[in-house]
Formats: sequence, C-alpha cells, structure tokens
Amino acid sequence: MSTNNLCHFCRSIDWEQLLTGVFNPKRARLENGQVKCGEHNLGTIRSNQNTCEVCNLISHASLSLRPWWPVAEFLDQPERIECAFFNGRNRLGSGLLTGSISQTQMILDQLFAQFNPNYSSVNLVKQEFFDSLGERGAFLDGPESATGEPRKNNSLNRLLVLASPKPVKATSQTFMQLHPCLYPLPTIQDYVNGTGPSTVFPTGRIVEPGVNVRLLEGWYNTCVRNHGAACEQPSWLAPAGVWPRNLRLIDVARRCIVNAPNECPYFTLSYVWGLEEDPFQSTTQNIETLQVPGALDSHPLPKTIEDALWLTREMGVGYLWIDRSCVIQDSVADKAVQLPQMDLVYSSAALTVVATSGTAIDGLAGVNNTPRTVNQRTARVAENLSVINVLRLDDAYQNCAWRTRGWTFQEGLCSRRSLVITADQVFWSCETASYCETIAFEDFPTTVKPGDIVWQVLSGHSIFGDFGGANFNYSELQSMVAAYNKRHLSVQGDILNAFTGVLNRVSQTSGHEFYWGHSVSCLFDLSLAWVNIVWSYDSRLHELQLATRRRETHRIFPVEGPSYEVPIPSWSWLGWMHLEGLGRCIPKQANVAPELNIMKLDIYGKAAPLNASGTKLEDLHKVNMYDIDASTSAGWKQDTAIPPHLLHTGGMFKDSGRLLFWTSHAELETREGKIYSSSGEDVEIGQLLHLWPHQIAKPEGKLNFIVTSRMLDDFRYNDVRAHKKLYLLLVEWVDREEHVAERICAAEVEEAAWVNESGREWILITLA
Repeated sequence: MSTNNLCHFCRSIDWEQLLTGVFNPKRARLENGQVKCGEHNLGTIRSNQNTCEVCNLISHASLSLRPWWPVAEFLDQPERIECAFFNGRNRLGSGLLTGSISQTQMILDQLFAQFNPNYSSVNLVKQEFFDSLGERGAFLDGPESATGEPRKNNSLNRLLVLASPKPVKATSQTFMQLHPCLYPLPTIQDYVNGTGPSTVFPTGRIVEPGVNVRLLEGWYNTCVRNHGAACEQPSWLAPAGVWPRNLRLIDVARRCIVNAPNECPYFTLSYVWGLEEDPFQSTTQNIETLQVPGALDSHPLPKTIEDALWLTREMGVGYLWIDRSCVIQDSVADKAVQLPQMDLVYSSAALTVVATSGTAIDGLAGVNNTPRTVNQRTARVAENLSVINVLRLDDAYQNCAWRTRGWTFQEGLCSRRSLVITADQVFWSCETASYCETIAFEDFPTTVKPGDIVWQVLSGHSIFGDFGGANFNYSELQSMVAAYNKRHLSVQGDILNAFTGVLNRVSQTSGHEFYWGHSVSCLFDLSLAWVNIVWSYDSRLHELQLATRRRETHRIFPVEGPSYEVPIPSWSWLGWMHLEGLGRCIPKQANVAPELNIMKLDIYGKAAPLNASGTKLEDLHKVNMYDIDASTSAGWKQDTAIPPHLLHTGGMFKDSGRLLFWTSHAELETREGKIYSSSGEDVEIGQLLHLWPHQIAKPEGKLNFIVTSRMLDDFRYNDVRAHKKLYLLLVEWVDREEHVAERICAAEVEEAAWVNESGREWILITLA
C-alpha cells in the first residue's frame, strides 16, 4: 500500500509483525516482560498530526497525560517528552503453553533475569522452548484448522505507548494501548450476519451507538450450546436440583409477577437503586395485584428496569428477576427466605444483566433506544491493517457507581454468565470466555483464571478479571473479603447479608462453616487478631477514611419466629468500616488446637459451640509447633470449660453475635504503639498491631488486654509456624463488672513476659 498517510518514523515500523506476528522476546532486551520498540519525540509527533494518522492518534491521546512526575513539569513543553512503543505478550485461550507457566512467577523470573543475565528458572526454560518451536512453525496450543485457515494465535501482542523525558522506561506513564484491526474495519453487523472475517488475531471492529442485541444473543446462545458443564454446572454451583425457595419472577411477555416455574431459564438484573423519591416495589399490599397479567403496564417503571425487561424478551428468555419486584420489600417473613439465598438466585439464573451505566432511572446505555456515546479513534498502518486505541476500553466500568456498592459485589461474583452494560461498551463473561463489542474475541475463548495476572490476559483490562472464572476456594476468600471492604453500603446493617452469598459459595466448595464472616472450621481464634494495614502520604492523610466501628444493628431473620436486631460485633471485621487494608482474617486451612474454648452466645446468655457440625477439615498446610505444647501455656492459662448452667441445651439458637470464653486479662502501659511491662521498669514486651496509619496517634495509658490465641505465623510462609508469643486484643469495657468488652485492635506480646505480669487475672469474658 501507499504509506503517504504515515510519517517517516511510523513507516519504518513493521506493524504487522509487531501487532499480529509471533511475539519475539529476543528482538531486544526485555523490560518487565516487554520489548521496547524505539522512541519518537512528542513535539515532533504533534507537528506531524495533520499528515500522519498514527501521529494524529498519539497526539490526541497525549492530551490525557496525567500530571505525574517526571512528565508533569513538561506538559507544556512536548519537545521535552519522548514516546516509546512497548510490546508485550498476553494470553489467549488456555493451551499447554499458557497453562504450564505461572504468570506471577514469570514476572519475578524476568525481573531477576534483568539484573542477572545468568539467572535461569523452569518458567524461563519452558518459555524459551515454546518460543523456539513457534519460530520453527511447530505449535503446541490448539489443533490445526479443519477448514485449512491459518492457525489462531495463542497470544495477543499488547502494544503500549509510554511517555517520559528521555530515555523512556517500562515504568514510565502509559497513555495508549494500540490494538490491531483489519482494514477496512469490520462491523458488528458483519459478525451477526455470519460474514465476519476469520483472522489469526482478535481484530477490532466498529461499534454503533445502539447495541446490536443479536450479537449479545449470539454470545448467550454460544455459551448455552457449546460451553457445556463448565458454564452450566461449575464446581461452585449448588448441587443439581437445589433451587431458590419461593422464587418469584417477572413474566416479561405477560408483564406481571409469577411464581417461578420449576427450574425455568431466567435472567437477573444487578443494578444501583439510586435516590428515587418513591421507588416502585412489591409490598404486602400490592403483591396480589402485581400478579395479574399486564399489571406492570399500569406502573411507570424506572428506565433501567424497563430496558432490562425489553432486553430479556429480545434475547428469547421469558423471565426476569429484579430484587425490588420479586422480594416483598416490607415483608419480614419473605426477606427471611430471600436474603440468605441471594447466591442461589444469581447462580441459578441463566444470565445476569449488570447495569453499570447509571442508576435505576438512567436505563441500559445503547439498549431499547437509551442513548450512549461511542468514541473510537483508529489509524491505518498497512494495506490490510489499522490500529485502535483501547487503553480506556473499560474506563466507564472502572468509574461506575455499581462497582462501589456492597450488594453488587456478590451479585457479580455469584453469576455464571454476566452481560456487563457500561456507558459505552458491552462486555460478556462466563466460566469459559470473555467478549466485548470493540474486540472480536469470539474465536478466542479465554477467561482470567485464579492466580492469573489480569493485565496479561486478553487485552489486559481489569473488567475481564472481575467476572467469570470464580472458583470460591477458601484460599481465595481473603482477597474477596479485602475487595468487598472497599465497597459501600447505604444501610450499614446490611454488611453481613450482602456478603452471605459469597460465604455460602465458599462453604459449598470447601466445607468451611462461617460465623459473622470468620471460618469456625479452623483457626477461628487466630482470625480474631485481624489487622488493617494502610499507608498514606502525610499530605493526603486528610483524604483517608479511618477505621471506625459500625454502630448500626443487624436484623436476623430466624427460620421460626419474628426477626430481631443485634449489634454488629466488634470482634469481627464486619463490625468495622473503612478497612482498606484488611488482612489475616482468613487464616490458612490447618488444624491447631486452640488455647481457649471460645463459644457463641444467644440473646438469652447461653453458650453453644461455634462449629455446629463439629466437622474437621483436612490440613492443607503443614503446622510446625516447634516444641510448643500444652505445658507452654500453663503459666497463664487455667480451666477453660464454660459453666454448665451457661450452656445452650436445646431448641432454636437465637444468635446475639457475642462470644463467651475464659481468658487471661491484664492492664498494661501503652505508649506510641508499644506495650510495656507493669513491673515499673521501662521494658517493652509487645506492640499494638495495625488498624490505623502510622501517623495517627495510638491509644495510650493503662489499657486492658485479653489473650485470644497463640501467635501462629500463617502469612509469611507456606506452612503455619507457632511462636512463643500471644495474640491479644486491646478491649474497652462495656460493662466492667459483668466482664463485657468490645475490641479496639489486636496486639502481640512475648508469652514469657505475659506470664510474669503480676496483675494478670483469669476471667470469663463476653466479647461484644
């Protein structure tokens, strides 16, 4: 082709090899797993923008450069800024090559190899072997095409554009990501018509302002027909035949609420309610009326709900579940059934429509005539090849209210199939594949697996890691808890209900039982010493929300009898807000006999075992006690048995959220986060553990501490290692006489020093 539309620098680039060829790590020195492909001055680029399509694309994108060091001081001097291409390899599919190499370990190996040319590892050797086979035309991933077409690529060449003063390094600011497209660009209608081109790489394509529902329907039908058990019955799903109780659905054709036909296919809607003055919802007064065919026609429905009804019908499914319509909002009895089974409602659905383009009144962008704005900028770089900037592909999702809300966390995670509708793009995710409108990923079924690095799969956008591929392993729960704590709730008392679905799924796959967000199947006592590790610049400390107690009550819906409210316990991470760095609340799965006999209390003051079933799980991690046994704690521990008259002996257990146990208590001097002996000498014996940033003053003075467990190091090593230290809780008395206390933060202390404390006492404490 004529390259008159490119400047001299852009003509010198082998775009086809760079974007669609086999990734060649030997072309230049790797930096963070990427190959640098030359530099070009931003001032020159801007001067060429009227004559070079690529320079025009880069020039426009450079307007979004962030005022970060070291670029910030040169934003008005583009001639002082250099731009460079960095080429990396992202995974497509899931074949031998990609499945046998750890992405996380590979990054570390490549980093070590940068500093030590003689460094080698199993991952590096494997990758070099696979690359050499590819160079010789021998491929291990995927069979040959039955139609004689070229073999599909098993990796995607990610081409980033970075900027900084010269020289540009792999750690410089990224402001573009160029994705290959055929020229001329195919349209979505081409793929809907079955005339979409077959390519060895996933090409970009033209997206229209209106969503093409036939494309979405094709994604759905492909999954239902071709993906099999992986999507129909993933390992974390409830056993076959387990169906949500008393399930109501909206019949989208008859436009009324019905009792769900047995195991019928239905969609769910996950959305943000917003601030409607008088939201339409089901109540005990109108539920019978809403079951009359056509009943919804007499009510003005919010645009998002109306669009979801239309989309469900257009995709050939007869029923839709929406919380405000299918749960009777003023019925305690109905909520007692529905709220604990949200995981079943969403996981049993054939598809969840995720509305991230606003609240209930804003509609689904691009659907049913709801407007949306699409801004695609491309540049032609070769006869049959062009590029599109996809760096901001999921920006609308990243900045949406939906991913900040607490309830939507489990709704997204517990869905087998998700159709994520953002302000300018629609994404698909299931257990087998991820798609989007802009890039034709349909011939390259790929998911982000547990342990994957999201930006090294597909196009590297984080939305692909937020949906699909969940396994609900117990080992993944800590990351789920941490992510959930970054969400917000309008009603703080919902903190447990909005996470119960995740706990139910983890329990289904692992056998763990949970109590107020903590596993009672292993190392419950250790989990009480959870921490919140947060860090902030002094200049931005005022922007940080500090960890504070949730003082709202949680409503419990028992199987029998009326509901009741209890305070959210201080000992649980659920009892605190703004835990941005929550950790160590989900210990490793190992069986270590607890030092103390911790029991749960009912509202009548009777105690019962935490682990109702008494099931003992297998050890997944080795435990090293280092000669620590029962005699080690004899110096501070006494009889831990709860008096018989305080034991729950039968009938329904009405939980209070409180714990009851015998423990060792002492008052100790605390200064600047350090704990000192009460002997009169200035001897440091322990420290408070993280709850607030280091700049925040810690509690000081004569403070109350109780023992909760032996120190077991289960976070720095693969095994669990016991120490001759104790985990304490700094507590505040609610009722000193009755020994009722609330947690403030965790602490650790030398066991020998604790034994030597003369003011210790053995008390029966209620931890609220």
